[in-house]
Amino acid sequence: MDLEQELIYIQQHIPITAHLGVDISLFDGDKIIVTAPLESNKNLHGTAFGGSQAAIGILTGWALIYLTLKQLGITNDLVIQKSIYDFKKPVTADFTATCSFPSEDELALFLNILKEKGKARITLIAEIESEFGQCGRHEGLYVVFLKK
Repeated sequence: MDLEQELIYIQQHIPITAHLGVDISLFDGDKIIVTAPLESNKNLHGTAFGGSQAAIGILTGWALIYLTLKQLGITNDLVIQKSIYDFKKPVTADFTATCSFPSEDELALFLNILKEKGKARITLIAEIESEFGQCGRHEGLYVVFLKK
């Protein structure tokens, strides 16, 4: 999978991602790492703006599902239903957001429900990290609808 092409697609369809300066540095089918520069996301205090952190947390879970379903050839509509962000410490440098599926069993159940019912939900956690370790945690409930 060409991650540069996928990032271009995401930036065209979710324009805020281009302004956030994000990049997909890793996607292996189970895990994704999204990087972001502090410079594009800083606030008046010189730390990462909370809204940027939350948006990147949402995007990281969304992109993990999007790329996985694309890899599997499953055409869908994907949205976030619920989002919670826990700020742990200030982000003072470039940062990453990492998200993995909870388990192979949970992913398999999600995919089975999606195929059987045409709609499924999954909760994903994205960890935001910077030079001093974990700075935040995003929990998102995502909903996928099969396209017919």
